[in-house]
Amino acid sequence: MWDTLAKTGCWRGEVWNRRKTGEEYLELLSIQAIRNNDGETVGYLGVFGDLSSAKREEELELARQAAEDAMRMKTQFLANMSHEIRTPLTAIIGFAETMTDSRQTLAERAHAVDTIIRNGRHLQSLLNDVLDFSKIRAKRIELEYLRTSLPELLAAAVDSARAQTEEKQLEFGVHFMPPLPLHIRTDPTRARQIIFNLLSNAIKFTDIGAVRLIVSFIPEQELLAISVQDTGCGIEDEHIEALFEPFAQADRSTTRRFGGTGLGLSISKELAEQLGGEIQVSSAVGMGSVFTVTLATGPIDTADLVWDLHEFNQSSGVRPVRTVRAPTLFGNVLLADDNRANQDLIALYLRRCGLQVEIAKNGQEAVEKAQQADFDLVLMDMRMPIMGGLDATELLRLTGFDKPIVALSANVERSDIEAALAVGCDTYLPKPIHLDAFYQMLMHYLPQGEHAHHAVKINSLQLENDPELAQLQRQFHAELPQRLARMRAAYIAADWDELRSQAHQIKGVGTNFGMPELTRLAGAMEFQVLRGDISEVADLIEDMAHLWQQ
Repeated sequence: MWDTLAKTGCWRGEVWNRRKTGEEYLELLSIQAIRNNDGETVGYLGVFGDLSSAKREEELELARQAAEDAMRMKTQFLANMSHEIRTPLTAIIGFAETMTDSRQTLAERAHAVDTIIRNGRHLQSLLNDVLDFSKIRAKRIELEYLRTSLPELLAAAVDSARAQTEEKQLEFGVHFMPPLPLHIRTDPTRARQIIFNLLSNAIKFTDIGAVRLIVSFIPEQELLAISVQDTGCGIEDEHIEALFEPFAQADRSTTRRFGGTGLGLSISKELAEQLGGEIQVSSAVGMGSVFTVTLATGPIDTADLVWDLHEFNQSSGVRPVRTVRAPTLFGNVLLADDNRANQDLIALYLRRCGLQVEIAKNGQEAVEKAQQADFDLVLMDMRMPIMGGLDATELLRLTGFDKPIVALSANVERSDIEAALAVGCDTYLPKPIHLDAFYQMLMHYLPQGEHAHHAVKINSLQLENDPELAQLQRQFHAELPQRLARMRAAYIAADWDELRSQAHQIKGVGTNFGMPELTRLAGAMEFQVLRGDISEVADLIEDMAHLWQQ
């Protein structure tokens, strides 16, 4: 205030004053400096105006508006709930009455029973939502933390989602990003409820395209990350925050078109936070949405981590293995990766799509090549010598490179993903490469033609029937002793950065060459070195050597 008075000669603002009774009240104070003929300040004139009544009126108006909004939302909720309850009740009563007709055939009766059961379960889920919401509001929700099989937890939600997507003729994909714990400590009922709600929402708002479930583990934070992606209608930015408010949906047209009570996401958000995590959402209108829930896992033993996707798939009963055809695409791709095995494998995938491929062995070389030639897409490994992928991407963006850059890395921690996106990467693709996700990414960024004739199995490269892949596997197998020798030398020299780097490279490619056990061992080693626990490192190196000799 005094600085302003000294500079301008006047000040105006709100101040708190105190009455003789001790009551505090708000005033509007205007101060004007009084100056003599020489321009010197000889005094101040202050004018006070009591704002307490105006402030009270403003607060009352805001409270009135909030109350009206709350009442309007609750009225809308009751109307929606009434409709949601009447719909299955009508079906239950109607089909129950048809069963009293003695002329009904066995097939008609079976259909009636199935309809009654299905609508009864839907009605039960609606009532459970209301009950859960009332418990959350009253802070009476009780959690039961148990040692929970992650594969079994996911299987129930996946089976239900698969049935719903088949009914709507949507593609449904399940992607497990190793390493994953076989067991976590959580409330399985509530965790399953969250996953089911997110999947059901994605399916409800998607008419054409696909819904995908992606599961990964963040070891540093002991968090399980479950993402549900859809190609649905998407959500405008200004409506995203309201999604998690009780009784709310994106807008009224959403309720009219899709139905629902508006409680599911609110309940899921509260449950996720009580289970030590959160729900995040990103969306684009007309393109789809991604909802990601994180759940605390409790301490995870290295021995309980699974790197072999086949083993995890068998445990879960989920069947993500299906044939994927390489699409025919057009364009020039710059691949930046210092790992020879990764270079050869990814370049093979790209060439099978009809793409021209240029390889850079480090970030500096990638920057130079990107500035000298016209590339339609850059695949950028994040861990490279001389210049890493983060620095290379940032430098390219600063120099005006505006083509898509896709980050490649065997690290799937959220901090790594956020760092890559922050410097200018358009998206993040984890290693080992999963072909369906890889081809989907390519088709998103590059012009398409007819499907090529190459086909492979996800999680199974069918090396015996593919001479090119078999050759790459033999080459990788031949180079493995040199990698093991470097790992032994790094262990003896206590060069943990080099040891972790070698383990990271093997982890990123082993599964793709039909050696998932090698990926598991390398991943376990990287995880232990990262935690500073080297007690089993020597044994892991020898286990890898023994695996190579088999």
